Amino acid sequence: MQSTPEILSSTMKGKSCVDRPEAYADRSQDKPGGVPPIPSELIHHILKYLGNKDLVNTAIVSQSFRFISQRVIYRNVEPAEDMIIPCLRCFASYPHLASCARTLILADATRHYDVFFNYFNLLRRALLNASSLTDLTILLDGPYAKYLHGCSFRLRSLTTTLDWDKDFIKLITEQTELRNAMFGGKFVKDMVLPSDTLTKLTRVSASPLVLAAVVPNRKIKEVELCLLHQALFKDDILNTASNILSYSTGPLTALQVITRLSDTTSALAAFKAIAKNLPKLNSFAFYSSDGVVSQELLEAFPEFLSGFECLRSLTLMSRNKADALHDKTLTATLASRWHASCPSLQSISLAGSIWLHNTRHGWVTLADLERLLRERTISLEEVKNNIDEVDEDTEQGNQMERQMIVLRDSILQFGGP
Repeated sequence: MQSTPEILSSTMKGKSCVDRPEAYADRSQDKPGGVPPIPSELIHHILKYLGNKDLVNTAIVSQSFRFISQRVIYRNVEPAEDMIIPCLRCFASYPHLASCARTLILADATRHYDVFFNYFNLLRRALLNASSLTDLTILLDGPYAKYLHGCSFRLRSLTTTLDWDKDFIKLITEQTELRNAMFGGKFVKDMVLPSDTLTKLTRVSASPLVLAAVVPNRKIKEVELCLLHQALFKDDILNTASNILSYSTGPLTALQVITRLSDTTSALAAFKAIAKNLPKLNSFAFYSSDGVVSQELLEAFPEFLSGFECLRSLTLMSRNKADALHDKTLTATLASRWHASCPSLQSISLAGSIWLHNTRHGWVTLADLERLLRERTISLEEVKNNIDEVDEDTEQGNQMERQMIVLRDSILQFGGP
C-alpha cells in the first residue's frame, strides 16, 4: 500500500462523498466536457495497471473514478512498518474503504510502538470493518487471537504467528472457508482442535505439534514442515511427524521440509523415514536454511528415492553457496542416476539448476527444453508433408509441454529456484 491510506484520506478530506460510497454514481457524462461514459468494469481493469500515486490522482477526476480507484488501491494492502497504525486508523474510521480489502498483510507493530490496550482495540475495529478479506497475514506474536473474534470476513488464506491457544482455536472455528494456512505461533499444551473445523483446508505450514492437531482425518494435500532447529531433523522425529501426516485423507501428495542440517548420517536416516511413511508422494522439496548438503549425502540419495512409488517432482535447495548442491559439475550427472532409483521422476530442481526428463532426449535442462520446443516448431514446417513424422514430433512436443506444466506446478507449490 505504501502510505496510501493517509494520502487518499487527506486528498478526499472535505469531499461530500468520502463516507458515502453509494453516492458515487457516474454523473460525469451529464457535465459539459466531462468524461464519456465507460463501463466501470473496464475502468477497474485499466486502473489495476497504475501505481498508487497515479491512482490517488485518478481519484480526483470524478466521483465514479474515485470510487473505482479506492477499490483498486485498497484491494491488496501491505503497509510499511511506520504506516501500520495510520492504516488501521483509516480502516477503523472508513468502513467502505476497509470493505474493499481482499488481501491484508500486517507486521508486528508492537515491535516498534509501545504496547497499549488501545492498539489492540484499534486492530479489532479495523478488522471488523474489513468484511471482504480473503487473505490475511498477521505477524503478531502472542495470545491476541481474541481481538479477531466475531469478524465477518471468511478467509481462504491465513498466515499468522498468534499463539495456538483456546482463543485461537475459537478463531479457527469461525473461519469455515480456510483453504491455505501457515501457523507459526507457539503451541499451547493440550490444545485440541474440534473435528468439524477446517473442513476445507488443503495446504498447511506448521511445526510438528500443530500439524499433529490439524492434519489427521482432514483432506490435507500439501504440507510444509518447519523444523528450524537442527536437533529436530532426526530419524525418530521425522518418523513420528511423517507418520502423523500419513493420516491425512487428502491424500497427501506434496511435502516440503524446511530445516537446518547437522551431520550426513542423521540427515539420510531422516530422509528414509519420510519415504517409509509417505511412499505415495508426488512432490518432495527440501530447504536447508543452515548446514552443509554434502556430496556424500547426494551420492546416497538413490537409497532414499527408491522408497517412493510415484514421485514426480524433487526440489533440493540450500542457503550455503559453498556446499555440494551448488557444484554444477557434480549435480549435472545426478538426475540420470537418481532416475534409475525412482523411474517416476519427471523434474528435479537443484539450487538453480532445473532438469526435466524427456523420453527421446533423456534429462535436459529447462533451457534445453525451450530450445527443443523451438526446433520442433521449425521441424514441423520442414516435414509437414510426412504425416508419420508430424505425428511423432507432435507427441514429443505434447510431452514437453506436459513436463513444463509439471514444473510450473512444482514451482507454484514450493517457490522453485
